[in-house]
Amino acid sequence: MPIQVAAHGFDLTNPLKDACEAESKDKLHSIALNHIKTKWTLSIQREEQIAHLTWVDGAFNGDVTVKSTDMYNSIHQCAKKAVEQMKKSHSKKQDHHKDSRSIFYAQDIE
Repeated sequence: MPIQVAAHGFDLTNPLKDACEAESKDKLHSIALNHIKTKWTLSIQREEQIAHLTWVDGAFNGDVTVKSTDMYNSIHQCAKKAVEQMKKSHSKKQDHHKDSRSIFYAQDIE
């Protein structure tokens, strides 16, 4: 479960890195189905503080970008949106063999 954090246009501080790691561990790792990998990219453009998160959870993946005036808020909102994406992608997971087993069981009963 590696967590990568990078900064573009400014020096990455330990508190920002810790905030990204904490959001990943607290929110994303708890609902991950597999060994999740996250990559945070933090950047500043004029007044906008931008947090971009790319995550890979086995066959599931996604990315989220959030812009705000506070970097910590951007990180928090980014993790929140990633959780929503993960839950949505996990809910689409289907057991394609389940229906075929039920057909065989139904034939055995009759």
